[in-house]
Amino acid sequence: MSLYGNASRRQFLKVIAALLSGGAIEANYNHSGQASEASRFKISAWTGDDFLLGHRMRDGAAPAFPSSCEEKVDFVIVGGGMAGLTAAHYLRDHNFLLLEQYSKLGGESIGRSYRGIDYSLGAAYMGCVDGIYGELISQLQLTPVKMPSTRNSWYIEKKWLPGVSGPFQAGVYREFDRLITESKKVLDSLPQYGSYPASLSPDVAKLDSAVFASYLKGYSPRFLALLDAFGLSALCGGSNALSALAGFYLMEDLTGSAYLFKGGNPTLASALTSSLKGSIGSRIQTSCFVWNIEIKDGAAEVVYSSGDGSVHRVACRKVIVAAPPLVTARIIPQLDDTAKGLLLSHKYGSYLVANFLMRKAVFHGSFDNWTGEPFSFTDFIMAETPYLADGTYHSGMGSVLTVYQPYPARSPGRTILLAGQTEELAQSLASQLAKLVEQCEGDLDEVVLTRWGHAMTVAMPGFFTRLSKLATIDTDPVILAHNSTMGLPSAESAIAAARRAADHALGRKVN
Repeated sequence: MSLYGNASRRQFLKVIAALLSGGAIEANYNHSGQASEASRFKISAWTGDDFLLGHRMRDGAAPAFPSSCEEKVDFVIVGGGMAGLTAAHYLRDHNFLLLEQYSKLGGESIGRSYRGIDYSLGAAYMGCVDGIYGELISQLQLTPVKMPSTRNSWYIEKKWLPGVSGPFQAGVYREFDRLITESKKVLDSLPQYGSYPASLSPDVAKLDSAVFASYLKGYSPRFLALLDAFGLSALCGGSNALSALAGFYLMEDLTGSAYLFKGGNPTLASALTSSLKGSIGSRIQTSCFVWNIEIKDGAAEVVYSSGDGSVHRVACRKVIVAAPPLVTARIIPQLDDTAKGLLLSHKYGSYLVANFLMRKAVFHGSFDNWTGEPFSFTDFIMAETPYLADGTYHSGMGSVLTVYQPYPARSPGRTILLAGQTEELAQSLASQLAKLVEQCEGDLDEVVLTRWGHAMTVAMPGFFTRLSKLATIDTDPVILAHNSTMGLPSAESAIAAARRAADHALGRKVN
């Protein structure tokens, strides 16, 4: 399997030709959403990233900034994804202003609904509901479903093997047993995930400096292909790209708990939005793009444009930046070179998420189903799983299969997504999924395509070392709160970053 997903050399050359010819990229940006002539199903208009303003900022094409502030607040929150919304939740009794680029809040935790099944266009589940995560979920009156140990299944020799333990005649279970045993020995010696001191111990730093693949000797190629799919889906990196420290932390997901809301993580984002409902339109503003943050006399001024194109300047005591590091480094020109270097050192994987809306349930398996070679996608999930678990599912709801196709850093993936060839991408995924799911194409109603150009930071060697250094840099009055500042990308990292940022903003002790 190519790590470029369905980016064959021929297709990649076509994309490059389109880029060089000019105009062809934009031609497919707003797909009609009608049924394809070559298929019997509809293909949606793109959802996910809109890169126009982001690329204008990158290219230095910012609008003229106003010289004076039109209002003053205590806190400005940049970004309305999971971290930004959670920070607003913790600061809901204070004078804050949240600015979100898109018209809908949630970041990569946004979703839709089909025949009563809510489904995600990005993040799907959480791995922990204890501590601050449980407190937040309880405050929002949500009840996640705990997934069984067989929530993952693996496609081996044209059959599905559920979970990570089973009859040893199936060689994959022997290899899982070995990997889990070896991983536990390493994990027992590591600091608790999410706790990064100012400097890593020599043993931990050594793990962070090595690639995960160097610790995976003696495993079969087919097993390593499944692990690469697991790493690509979770972190946009296979075993040859991830640091060993990131890889071993990720292995906890094989045996740890997993919790699922109806609709996935967008349900959590929606609950946060609802809890702040009275603030929408006043303290929370959507369709607002932040161009600049100026540090001034121990405070900050934030310049942003509204959906109508008007440009505004607002003053604040503290600014919480819940935007990706590559954006943070560009919108705060006064950060010193060390801070900018650490922020810009992040590398990003991109992501295609395809939701297959089915008129009938034609796949009956585990929640998350892993493929590996020769498929271009890494896995697909059943969005109806929590409805089946609580007995609210009925046949008239059909089915939603969410297919994940990540692209690693430095691959042509972002270029392919930018080109926006919706029909080619949908047809490729549909034909591949049909090999795994009987009646897939016959009962397929629509494919909803979502692209994330800078989906997540890839935890390459040195990732946690750079993270620990970033944590020691004084950026006051700027407070960094993106999930990548707290570790591997996840809802938990976003919530932890938001809690830490809110405590810092309020002058509380930061753990």
